[in-house]
Amino acid sequence: MASSKILTDVVVGLAAGWAGTQTKAWAESSLQPWAERKLPPEPGQKELDGADPEGHGERMPPSLLYRKLVAARKGQAAADALDDDELEAGAQWLHRLMAYGYPVFYAVLTRRVPLARAGGGAVGGAALFAAFHGTALPAMGVQAPVGRLPRAWWVWEGGSHVLYGVAVDAVVDLLRRVTR
Repeated sequence: MASSKILTDVVVGLAAGWAGTQTKAWAESSLQPWAERKLPPEPGQKELDGADPEGHGERMPPSLLYRKLVAARKGQAAADALDDDELEAGAQWLHRLMAYGYPVFYAVLTRRVPLARAGGGAVGGAALFAAFHGTALPAMGVQAPVGRLPRAWWVWEGGSHVLYGVAVDAVVDLLRRVTR
């Protein structure tokens, strides 16, 4: 593949990452209250790691993972000494790395393997949800096991990942048509 196509795919992926993150944030904030009305969490479930982003960013996987990374690199005392702003900045950096990294990978991959666009991005979003929230994050100890999380979590977290994947695919498709 020509280097100009790879560079184009990187730029397309970054733009798709921005659109995907905006879509996911909107979907998550819209789906969570709706899902919790329909499927109310049991007492204590919203206190679990990864169960409630509203006002509890310190208990969400990016924050917990950042804290673990700081502890591994600089020691537990350094991780414990992180103030709220440092923790938020580190968590945002990690989240953006993932949120923009996937669309760049997706743009490069789907140029070479068009079948990877099956499902219009919904399959990719669902795969991200399953790989990270369903498997990797609980295994790393930065999210409660999925069987303990509220049923509403499946709706807002899973649904927002699917919509993220659809948004990424739509932007990749649109920008690819424009940059041919």
